[in-house]
Amino acid sequence: MGMFGYRITQLVGHLPVLVTLLVVLVLAATARRRLPGRARSLLIAGAAVLLLVELFNTAWVVALPELIRARVRSGGMRQFELMNLAASTVSWIGYPIGLGLVVAAVFAGRAASHAPGQPWGAWTPPAGSAAGQPSGFAAGHPGTGHPGHGHPASGHPATGQPGPGPVVPGQAAPWGGSDRPPAAPPQGDRVD
Repeated sequence: MGMFGYRITQLVGHLPVLVTLLVVLVLAATARRRLPGRARSLLIAGAAVLLLVELFNTAWVVALPELIRARVRSGGMRQFELMNLAASTVSWIGYPIGLGLVVAAVFAGRAASHAPGQPWGAWTPPAGSAAGQPSGFAAGHPGTGHPGHGHPASGHPATGQPGPGPVVPGQAAPWGGSDRPPAAPPQGDRVD
């Protein structure tokens, strides 16, 4: 059971990576509409290289005990060391190439784009608003000192439209909030 258990353990240990790379290959091959041509090709190439390297490493690790045993019997450890160096070199070269192709697939066919929006501090009034006020704003709120914010009955000077009227405390304003602070909390009974 010793060598069989070792081999099963190694196969089970490499299985998640092998399955993941197979799934990546299948998804990349079937995602023709979602991935641009160059990105898809790079992803398939990278996943294929990584899969081949992982299959090679899995076979090497599974065969390693038998190779060591055969070389020890024949007295040729130097030959085994060279084989091990060659196997390691395949991994040292294959993994960066495969990973580089996958990373290249992420950036292939994508132009640099600026973030949507406006410069810091810029504000554009929503559609349907007048003179830069949010639509439904209680124009004419007394005491603001801003132009166009006279008495609610006077209307909006730029459009001649009547204002939405005063906001009653505790009542939701048309724009979803209130122009006035909430009512003071009830006072508790005073104990003298």
